[in-house]
Amino acid sequence: MAKAKTTKSKKNFFTENSMNFIRTYLNNSSPTGYESSGQKIWLDYLKPYIDSHIVDHYGTVVGVINPDAPYKVVIEAHADEISWYVKYITSDGFIHVCRNGGSDHQIAPSKRVNIYTKKEL
Repeated sequence: MAKAKTTKSKKNFFTENSMNFIRTYLNNSSPTGYESSGQKIWLDYLKPYIDSHIVDHYGTVVGVINPDAPYKVVIEAHADEISWYVKYITSDGFIHVCRNGGSDHQIAPSKRVNIYTKKEL
């Protein structure tokens, strides 16, 4: 006789809060040079779990657990994303771009693009 399978209820790893965070973070515009909004979203989510934090001018946020202990736990995230600037638009609607930061031009073809104006930043 075959053993009866027992079904354990699986606890969902993701909470509603964590899913809201990841949706907000991934849908946020945070291009090189304008990382502050991504830093803020990440840090706001992390604050309940850390004791202190550091934010630098290069797009990095560091959360620290036990900052006064000999061994600290550091959670680090760099918050910028690949971005390009519109150089000009031709009369027939083609958009010509130039790189912002060190992004690789070979990854650009056929990728989804969000275009932001100064008002939307």
